[in-house]
Amino acid sequence: MALATPCIKNAKICDGTGAPAYGGTVAITGGKIAATGKVTGTARREINADGLVLAPGFIDIHTHYDAQISWDPLLTSSCWHGITTVLMGNCGVGVAPCRPAERTVMAWDLVNVEAMPYDVSL
Repeated sequence: MALATPCIKNAKICDGTGAPAYGGTVAITGGKIAATGKVTGTARREINADGLVLAPGFIDIHTHYDAQISWDPLLTSSCWHGITTVLMGNCGVGVAPCRPAERTVMAWDLVNVEAMPYDVSL
């Protein structure tokens, strides 16, 4: 496949398929990954990732962000580690929807299960 614009060259690619990491290029077209591996041609913009690992699109399928999203809309602890997508509300400790009269119970649940301070949980 011909090189797209832009591309990331010389990366150690972990593609998420379970295959071993491999060296190569990731080509991008229209903001989406167009090709990985041995990609030829010239790109308008090239990023040299020599010595770096490229792992596009990590998905965290078990998070406890149900409450954190209220005060941290970027869910910074995930994006700092390369996570691009999270799944929330799948572990039974969800905080929404929550009736106003039940907020105290929900807050104590987060204190006991997630070790969050009570005043932060409200």
